[in-house]
Amino acid sequence: MTRAEQIQKLRKWKFSWRLLGENFVFSDGESYYKMPTFLARNLMYRKNDSYEKVCDSMRIIQKYFWALTKIPKTIVHRDSDGHYVIEQKIICGEKLSKKSLKKSPELLSKFKRLVIANEIMWMKEWVFLDLLGSDVIAHPQTIHNLLTDGKEIYVFDFWLLEKKSSSIFFRHFSHFAQKTQLWLVKRFFP
Repeated sequence: MTRAEQIQKLRKWKFSWRLLGENFVFSDGESYYKMPTFLARNLMYRKNDSYEKVCDSMRIIQKYFWALTKIPKTIVHRDSDGHYVIEQKIICGEKLSKKSLKKSPELLSKFKRLVIANEIMWMKEWVFLDLLGSDVIAHPQTIHNLLTDGKEIYVFDFWLLEKKSSSIFFRHFSHFAQKTQLWLVKRFFP
């Protein structure tokens, strides 16, 4: 049995409230596991290799954010259908918040540089790291796709909005989300 199959077997006993999200996410032991939801497989990754997409996203994120952030130990497995199964070490910390940025000028400086790097990445690579995630509506004082241990910022979600996506829906969604996120981050975070 492959590691991807072992993780998918664990999934059978888990529930995710994010049925319309991109990833089915659960934790078990010292790791988080992520795999595309049914919706993502059939809408976002219908014409794309999700495994290759995630690996490309990781490479781009490392290229632009390696000096500013950390990435938890991450292994990307390919399942029998060719989709990704991500295994990530759990980080002891919390979601990056307005409060944590106000407490630490060092974290604030890293975050501001991360926002600038994200803008540059959008201009050069035509992709943008989704910072806020879908939970921003419920918790607007929090950057949901970044974690902090008080000293470092960790990128644990590799979903990139795409300026030139082959999916018309995702391309338009990406343009809207990128502009909205940039405006919200610059306006409401110090």
